[in-house]
Amino acid sequence: MRMALSSVTAMFAVTLGMGQQPFGLDPSFITNMEHTSVNSVLSLANGQVLISGLLSFPLIGEERIARLNANGTRDTSFPLNVPGGTKLTEWSGRIYTGRDGVVSRIMPDGQTDPDWDEMYDSPYFAALQGGDYHVFSDGRVLVSGGHILSDSIRGFEGYYNLVWFSNTGYLDTTRTHRTSDGVIYEIEEQPDGKFLCSGVLTEYEGTAVSRIFRVHPDGALDASFQTDFVWGEANDFHTLADGRILAGGYLRRNGQQDSLCVVRLLPNGDVDPTFHLATFDASWTNNFAPYVLDVHPLADGRILIAGVLDHVEGEIRGGIAMLGEDGVLLDDAFTGEGCGGFLYQGLYRRAIVGIVPAPDGSYYIHGAYHGYDDGTTNDTTQRLVSRLHGLDVGVAEQEATAKPLLSLSPNPAATCVNIAYDLVTAPHGAGIVINETTGRRSGLPSWRTRKDRSWWIRVLLCPGFTVCSFPMGVNC
Repeated sequence: MRMALSSVTAMFAVTLGMGQQPFGLDPSFITNMEHTSVNSVLSLANGQVLISGLLSFPLIGEERIARLNANGTRDTSFPLNVPGGTKLTEWSGRIYTGRDGVVSRIMPDGQTDPDWDEMYDSPYFAALQGGDYHVFSDGRVLVSGGHILSDSIRGFEGYYNLVWFSNTGYLDTTRTHRTSDGVIYEIEEQPDGKFLCSGVLTEYEGTAVSRIFRVHPDGALDASFQTDFVWGEANDFHTLADGRILAGGYLRRNGQQDSLCVVRLLPNGDVDPTFHLATFDASWTNNFAPYVLDVHPLADGRILIAGVLDHVEGEIRGGIAMLGEDGVLLDDAFTGEGCGGFLYQGLYRRAIVGIVPAPDGSYYIHGAYHGYDDGTTNDTTQRLVSRLHGLDVGVAEQEATAKPLLSLSPNPAATCVNIAYDLVTAPHGAGIVINETTGRRSGLPSWRTRKDRSWWIRVLLCPGFTVCSFPMGVNC
């Protein structure tokens, strides 16, 4: 390879393609769904993922649950018409699936679990308003929402919001089911067995409660935990190791007009004054109302958040952002446009519903969106589920790749230089970048200088040749 250079010593670097960044988009995973939303993702040990939501595949129509291969294509061996649509939970080799206010259970191959009695067949239970559910270690299930019980033998008749079921799907007749004057949409078990609850209600079993309250393991109200949220609801909770609680949603405190999307609570329910209360926007919605749907703390204290939003602290964040341990917005990741929107059945949809870690260290994001821009890669073909690189990518991974052997002659050079290289296996996308000693490079794609005479050239290595020659003029 022979190139005219400016009268400086040439500096050379070999590049092996764009380096992967933590939480950068992995474009090798892509689905062909167009609408409507993926509401839950269960990452499997074999690299596949199970997804639940309102799913539309070409030539198949709308499904509630599907299994995707490691590259995002639909696994055609997984059966159609599997019940689901909301949260997926793995338990003892089986999978719980939420749908229409009830919970079903399937085997890993998608077939119905023969040991499970469907809740809608129960003579004592009728689903009314869907909420959340929790699976205990022994397979029992706690269901929230708003439902009708007809168990006159044990005195449970009428409207109930926390309902216990056995690990076979039968109404648990040994438990005391609980009621309120509204609907409980979100429940989250804490390490001590108590449950954080949120919903649209003002009283729980006759006692006034906030939009976030807590109950004991048996469902009795925990009076030691008090919050002052009078409007909105929490969509996700995470109890930290020190007992403090992260809550994401759209909440308003008593006596205040500002709406909060991410808060940290002290163990007694007070808002933690040391946590920054960031501002959020969703400019495309009718009321500009954002809300957070998922809060995922990392081991180092940083916090991933996802939801219906396009700005955090005035900065662009499309559906996803990273906060510091103190709640301050970080630029460590997600600095692009994020997820894109689409119009379906007259509604504009643009949201990331959740963030799910995978066994291999990567992450899946899912929701209702078309296209995803991580700040470096803008892939307009992404649909409803995307895979992001994990925390173990970057410089170390690049250094582990094969390194070509280069020789330069003469070195230093004044007018031209010969570059010889020897590659046993040519890495995909390898190239040679030539800079001035100042480090400047033009980035021009053609074999010419810029008008300011700064020099840079990138040449794709061609396997099979040890020395290439190419004259380069200086005309602009």
